[in-house]
Amino acid sequence: MAEGGKSKVWEHFTKDPSGAVICKKCAVLISQGSSTVKMKNTSNLWQHLKGKHKEVYDEAHKKTQQAQQPKADRATSQPTLQQVFDKTTKWPPNDPRSLQFDKLVMEMIATDILPYAVVEGVGFKSLMANAEPRYKLKTEKHFRTELMPKTHSQVVARIGQLLSVENAGDSIAFTTDCWSGSTEALMSLTAHYIDRNWDRVMLVLNVKSMEGSHTGPYIQELFLSMLDEWNIDKQRVLLVLRDSGANMIKGMRLAEMPDLSCGAHLLQLVINEGLNSQRVVVDLLARLKKIATHFHHSVVAQQRLAVIQKEVGVPLHSIIQAVATRWNSTLHMVQRMLEQKKAITAYSTDHGHFTCPTAEEWDVAANLVETLTPLEEITKEMSDSDSSASCIIPSVGVLKCLLESWGPTSRGIQTLRQTMLESLQQRFSKVQKIKEVILACLLDPCYKERPLSPETLVQAKAWLREEAEKTPPTAAETISDGDEDEGDPKRQRVADQRAHSLLDTLYDTMLNPPSHADNQAPEGILEELERYLREQVIDRKKGNPLEWWKKNSSRFQGLSRQARRYLCCPPSTVPSERVFSTVENIYDDKRSSLKGENAEKLCFLYYNLPLVDWKD
Repeated sequence: MAEGGKSKVWEHFTKDPSGAVICKKCAVLISQGSSTVKMKNTSNLWQHLKGKHKEVYDEAHKKTQQAQQPKADRATSQPTLQQVFDKTTKWPPNDPRSLQFDKLVMEMIATDILPYAVVEGVGFKSLMANAEPRYKLKTEKHFRTELMPKTHSQVVARIGQLLSVENAGDSIAFTTDCWSGSTEALMSLTAHYIDRNWDRVMLVLNVKSMEGSHTGPYIQELFLSMLDEWNIDKQRVLLVLRDSGANMIKGMRLAEMPDLSCGAHLLQLVINEGLNSQRVVVDLLARLKKIATHFHHSVVAQQRLAVIQKEVGVPLHSIIQAVATRWNSTLHMVQRMLEQKKAITAYSTDHGHFTCPTAEEWDVAANLVETLTPLEEITKEMSDSDSSASCIIPSVGVLKCLLESWGPTSRGIQTLRQTMLESLQQRFSKVQKIKEVILACLLDPCYKERPLSPETLVQAKAWLREEAEKTPPTAAETISDGDEDEGDPKRQRVADQRAHSLLDTLYDTMLNPPSHADNQAPEGILEELERYLREQVIDRKKGNPLEWWKKNSSRFQGLSRQARRYLCCPPSTVPSERVFSTVENIYDDKRSSLKGENAEKLCFLYYNLPLVDWKD
């Protein structure tokens, strides 16, 4: 602000202590027209500048006009009556802007797993009224009966395009599982493939409502109907991952589908057999579960434990309780008990309620953790969304080596380890002979032929030759999908600088390079295979098999076609099980009576709307 007021003229005048106005240019005293403050003005000041300092006057006058211009603009930009009317008038239901809001609300309901009734809530109505007063929010019935089916149909059409041979290739792997809730029983179907850009894609195709008895023939019929619904020919089914239930096994056999038991489920059965085989372990786990139950059922006990934790200097963590359906929760419970050993012992001494394990039992608990920790690591790998069936044979191999080794960490649990070893060999014996699993391992640059026996490698080469004869190269596949990797040492497998776990050491031993005999010169795809096998494996933890194939597909054109087929298979049914976790969230308290058909559509949209980037 200029001295003496807001007018620009004050940039050229000043006041002395007595209040007299003095020109900065010529030091002349200028009157403001009155001695009364309210009657003073700047007219004399302007006149002085105009008569004595013309250039200064013009500049000050120009600045005054510029400062007043926005006020004039605001005065002339007053909204018209029509504009005010437009801002308060509701859009017609078919107005494009209204339809866009309908679409966005429907997407929010599907992707955030919200009940349709959210649009009837007072808070949501208030939000929309303030965000866009012209939008008239539709009713819950409109979204449920009109917009949701329309949205579902449009996304189904888009998913159908993604499943085409041109995009997904001629082979697709699937996972399927069954789930029973309080009002519905559902069967899921997820599709897995590697697209032309060497990206792994997972699509949730169905969460189908089941009726009647879930027999093998019923599962066969339902599974085939889901394939027909998506126009997927049986010849495109590479492998179906399922659980080990007798009805699921029979259903896939009747459907004549190449199937495989879930690797994670088989591993859980192996571990549970071991945990239940040794009396000392059973008793120890029962005692630890009783301790966990005590703290979970008493707030006072938790508060007392927190005080003791601070006194003895252990982390302020809650006690973990084991869950029957998740074996790794047992591992986490034992790990937490060992961490809180001092606090639990002090609590038992001060307050009673339970008996702590003996020193010998604590040693067994520590050894049990040493045995189960690598098993959890492999379970996580099999459950990872980026894993493929290629990890099954190597995982079983290192687990055998682990369970066969004896030492201080096996004391007190030898029976458990032996039982696990026998169960592992029995349950995975057939899995390790399945064509899709063997070829996935061979074509994974993290493993190649290293985990395979010589006899299995011979069989794998025969299968590759057969597949190459059945799938001749296409014009599109002869074009390189990425930069060539000519075996630059910088791109080869590098040692992990972090401390290796026992599991890492066992993998390193398995993946040591073998010697390759050159008895005869192979031809065609087998010649590619020999060149491929001579190169080093990539790092198991840091390397990305699909990225490797994308860069090297031009050097191994025949092998890359087979790699794209066989590396799409997941090692477990975890993708289907995760779908059911979503279904449980959909069947919340506000939607407990939701019908299976509507639950299927909501689940389908939840997974596939973000994937297809729906804009229609």
